[in-house]
Amino acid sequence: MENFTSLILITTGCCAVTIDEKEWSPVSVFRFAKSNDLMKSLALLFLGALPLAAQPYLTFNNRPLGSEEAPLVIQSYLPDPGIDEAVFALHHKGLLAPAYSPKEGRDTDGKEKPGPGIPAGIAVSMGPQLAYVFDSVECRPMYAWQGGFLDFTPYWGDEKRGSRVSKDYVPRLVGSLYYKAEGEHPLSIDGKPVRKPEFIGYSLEKGVPRFEFKAGDHVVKSIIRPVKDSFSYEAEWTCEPSAKLAWKEGAFTALGEGKMKYTFTGKSIAEYHGYQIKVDLSKANAKAGDVLFNAYGCSGCHSTDGSKGYGPSLAGLADSMKELEGSSERVKADTAYLFESIKDPNAKVAKGYPPNYMPPFQLKDVEINSLVLYIQSIGKPE
Repeated sequence: MENFTSLILITTGCCAVTIDEKEWSPVSVFRFAKSNDLMKSLALLFLGALPLAAQPYLTFNNRPLGSEEAPLVIQSYLPDPGIDEAVFALHHKGLLAPAYSPKEGRDTDGKEKPGPGIPAGIAVSMGPQLAYVFDSVECRPMYAWQGGFLDFTPYWGDEKRGSRVSKDYVPRLVGSLYYKAEGEHPLSIDGKPVRKPEFIGYSLEKGVPRFEFKAGDHVVKSIIRPVKDSFSYEAEWTCEPSAKLAWKEGAFTALGEGKMKYTFTGKSIAEYHGYQIKVDLSKANAKAGDVLFNAYGCSGCHSTDGSKGYGPSLAGLADSMKELEGSSERVKADTAYLFESIKDPNAKVAKGYPPNYMPPFQLKDVEINSLVLYIQSIGKPE
């Protein structure tokens, strides 16, 4: 494969490619391409020419979740959980646009308001213990939360049908919000507030994103990591050339010389549960519970096959005896226990798992009962 002297045939609708007299399938071309830049370009071109049914999936489910070992970084139009207007000092205002009719293929009478989201944010998921948004215009964290990440149903559409929500492309938050930016940029360098930062970009250090921007004559770098405590994160700021750093936001203050490291701890500000789906809940039923289990992202933390996750596995959970955190007490995971654990996750925390990972979902009783019936339908792992 060193010299590409033979014919490379790529045509729309084909299901294989011939290279050096050997036939390659789309997936094998794609796999080989990972170690060869030229082949990578050819593979992507080849895959793009295939009918959709023949292409391998290159996507996430609607509720993706990263981990501390492998953070998930997504730059998209992100939700605004009510950020202080003063935070957006450098953002341009969205203007009214002509209404557009996809059916007619043209602009129509009327005006459309800008979408209610943040267009320059970079969202990071490090598992249920930490998710945050870093804004690439203001060069500061916008907000942080735990217990989930984002629900992309409005933008990516239904996983089975693929159709997104019309005129509603902003993902929904999932989890407990505990930090929101307020006021002007809280960082100062040698006593001078950061006014007009210039975003450079971000790099991955052992998989963790480090954001970088210019502030006057200084290059500032920021990295945010999860900590064990609930509603907390660790932030590290460095600048070159070295200077005195200060972070002042509300009653919180941190100081450093060339490097500043601090742990921020907040409290629950609001709970978010993602995009609200439609399901038949005329009465509680296990089928609806299955739909709700996937729609609310429960599968991101709770397996159904006995494998270890961020939360206890649901395989064989119903009517089993469970040990509780901080207690020698054992309780039976009966209907009442399961109902309470969904309605108030911190009431009885399973041994080996921290509190506050699972947000208290504001569900109707019929939804909770449907989830209970679904959990009770899951057998023990083989």
